[in-house]
Amino acid sequence: MSSPVNPVADDEAPEPQRWVPTHVQVTVMRAHGLRGKGKGGASDAYTIIQVGREKYSTRVVERSTAPEWGEECTFELLPGVLEGREGDLLLPPGEGSVATGSGSGPPASGDLVLTVMHRALIGLDVFLGQAVIPLDRAFRDNVYARNE
Repeated sequence: MSSPVNPVADDEAPEPQRWVPTHVQVTVMRAHGLRGKGKGGASDAYTIIQVGREKYSTRVVERSTAPEWGEECTFELLPGVLEGREGDLLLPPGEGSVATGSGSGPPASGDLVLTVMHRALIGLDVFLGQAVIPLDRAFRDNVYARNE
């Protein structure tokens, strides 16, 4: 009679399961100090929020250099976005190797990109500024400084 096969040796503990985020919720609060690109030295500003190929646009706030939106959107994180080049899951500091998700997959697939634009009535909209937040770092550190 054969005994059942135990894949985990008696002296080895099973590896703990790790939490992998599946969504990221973004709230675009405000911008300040924007360059005035419209009449009267102000801008008609809106923000494009992008994660991977998914995009969301805020409403346009007219005639302002300090627009306030207070808009939320949620993005699904595709499998592998927060994994490193070698397929290693990003771990908190001190728990193994950490690789950058922004270096794997399509460009910016592991980044949250916020682009502020001025809506032009004639011609192309004008770029006002951009912030790129690497999601692997935000989730790995569980914190992202307010001014970063």
